[in-house]
Amino acid sequence: MPSKALSALVAALLLAGCAGGSTTPDPAPAPPPPGLAAGNDCDTSALQARVGQRFTAALGETLQAESGAATLRVLHPGTVATLDYRRDRLNVRLDDRDRITAIDCG
Repeated sequence: MPSKALSALVAALLLAGCAGGSTTPDPAPAPPPPGLAAGNDCDTSALQARVGQRFTAALGETLQAESGAATLRVLHPGTVATLDYRRDRLNVRLDDRDRITAIDCG
């Protein structure tokens, strides 16, 4: 008899856990990144002459301003980077001597 009572108790507890199933509302979608909300698309067409120059923080700020990008990402050799594409992000790729090897958006 005790095993039948224990089985009935376990079954009752399992059913009770399902009975109160309240659902939480879906969270509101996240707002777009600031640059996307403001329409800051990146444009590197005027920056390509800078490839080969030594990168500095001041140059990075200038490149970001000239490209219209909301964010700047500097990628050194071996840097791990996300693969998500963001049209408001400027990527500056460097070699091991901090010379710019490529400038692109994403």
